[in-house]
Amino acid sequence: MRKIFYTLFFCAQILLMGTSCTDYLSVPVEADKNTEDIFGDYYNFQGFVDQLYPYVRDPIVNHICYDASYGGETIGTTTWSTGYNAVRGLYKAMTTRGYYNIDGEGVAPGVWVGWKAIRIANIGLENFDLMKGTEEEKNKIKGQLLFMRAFFHQEILAAWGSIPYVDKVLEDEFKLPRFAEYTALDGNTYYGYQACAVRVAEDMQEASELLPVVWDNDVANRGRCTALAALAYKARALVYAASPLMSQYSGTSPTDLKPAEVNKALMKEAAEAASEAIKMAEDNKTAYGLLDWDHYSDMFYTVDGTTIPWSKETLWGKYNTLKGNGLINNTLGRIHLPESSVYGGNAVNCTPTQNYVDLFEMNDGTLYDKKYDGEVYTVNGEQKCTMWDDRDPRFRKAIYVDRDKPGDKTQLTLYTGGKTRSADNCQTPYYIHKFWPYNCNKTDNGTRLNNFRMMVPLMRLAEVYLLYAEAVFQSEGNANAIIGPCGISALAAVNKVRERAGQDPTDANGGYHNGFMNMILNERAVEFCFEAGQYWDDIRRYKLGEKMSKEAIQTLDFTKDWKNFARRTLVNRTFDAPKHYWLPFPTNLTKMYPEFPQNTGWE
Repeated sequence: MRKIFYTLFFCAQILLMGTSCTDYLSVPVEADKNTEDIFGDYYNFQGFVDQLYPYVRDPIVNHICYDASYGGETIGTTTWSTGYNAVRGLYKAMTTRGYYNIDGEGVAPGVWVGWKAIRIANIGLENFDLMKGTEEEKNKIKGQLLFMRAFFHQEILAAWGSIPYVDKVLEDEFKLPRFAEYTALDGNTYYGYQACAVRVAEDMQEASELLPVVWDNDVANRGRCTALAALAYKARALVYAASPLMSQYSGTSPTDLKPAEVNKALMKEAAEAASEAIKMAEDNKTAYGLLDWDHYSDMFYTVDGTTIPWSKETLWGKYNTLKGNGLINNTLGRIHLPESSVYGGNAVNCTPTQNYVDLFEMNDGTLYDKKYDGEVYTVNGEQKCTMWDDRDPRFRKAIYVDRDKPGDKTQLTLYTGGKTRSADNCQTPYYIHKFWPYNCNKTDNGTRLNNFRMMVPLMRLAEVYLLYAEAVFQSEGNANAIIGPCGISALAAVNKVRERAGQDPTDANGGYHNGFMNMILNERAVEFCFEAGQYWDDIRRYKLGEKMSKEAIQTLDFTKDWKNFARRTLVNRTFDAPKHYWLPFPTNLTKMYPEFPQNTGWE
């Protein structure tokens, strides 16, 4: 019987940047066991699979001074912050910290470590036939391996563009082409980005047929991938692949560009997958569903000291068990919180830009108009501001404004010259509220601070509804069309998400957005603001970034008594096409062999 040694477990994957095999991890327990010992028994095999889960990254919690606002949602002054680099197009800096960090050995590695997870998954799949167990046990093992392999390919693919789909343990043949060709199970042949995305979709489909919809002993197994999560990722992979940018880069090389148009066939497949996922959630309402508005924040944070923020709306993400003031001092307080001496942290801030604030509709569904800047009125003796108080309810759930109270003893002073605004590199009169519980800071309530837990979902049910709406509309051209078993139209899917928040429903023409697709993209920007990079994905995949180039990134100045409101430009956005469509690959990787070229503009 041959041994499974460390070298076999973690030796070089195709794209591991030339790092030595022995640099990755300490020797696992399995290293001294026979292959039959590891893979022949369900519990041992599950232990092998469990090492995959730590590779899943949280876009905020796992990183210091970097969040997921890659689309320019925020602005910052510190050169290592997302808010500084994103609006300036400094993508190389974006690969040195945060979710897209390519340093697999640093204190906070990013999703690039997924290449290691892909190899582990492939080792498991190649030894799968050794397993002795029930059909259910075999399905769980294989389903998790397929899901993980597909998930990490999708995360890297969406940010860096076309990559080879690695479906075997590579030992000698490392020179796989970036822009591959693949004939799918449906008989169609795909190239480049779409070739990899279709492989993701096929693995996710098989995983969905093997994995439990809900695991037994849900509390003990919470955080494991499920059939519903697999269908959701199949839908996302296909929606992205069908988008104009991804269609354009689905040739045989970076220069073999195809028409930048929507692939309606792939959109229809995406709609079918999302429809199945919605139906699965509807059929399992005890386990899945959109959170009601009063409990909306439960998927982002808890402060009871025991509950981990994994909700019935959360389909996938990093299952974080971290707790306490370290999440403020090392995470939120280094990214989103003001006045480090009052709230905690160390004076690194990325605050929402006026441009992003403008995306939130008024509470009647009309679009924000600059004429509302500084429109103040009084209700029962209290001053109100139209631009802050008459908006989509998600605005105040996500963003703090001047005079808001983040705790019983504290208040934000965000007028020009106010203490909170003057502190800690703050450039705009807004702070991110979405992940920051009331009274959770070093001044207001020590108990809540010590009990604080947070996470950023990587996939939640609300996204499935919006993926479905986008895919149905793009494939059928009709917001009232229905695809698959869920039984609802694209329009009904969008309104389900809007109405959960108490926002007025839209119509088949996209309400005031001048088109249903424009409304969908705006809805995604509002619903998933500051979460996991969807806004950046969207402005790239619909090639909006190049239209936003040179855009004035603005702040808002005003006096303490809410007078003299005026916008001011902080910087002009840099988005150079085609350079900023994709992140740059590590230079040493693109020099390994000619079939793996660098992305255009980063040569």
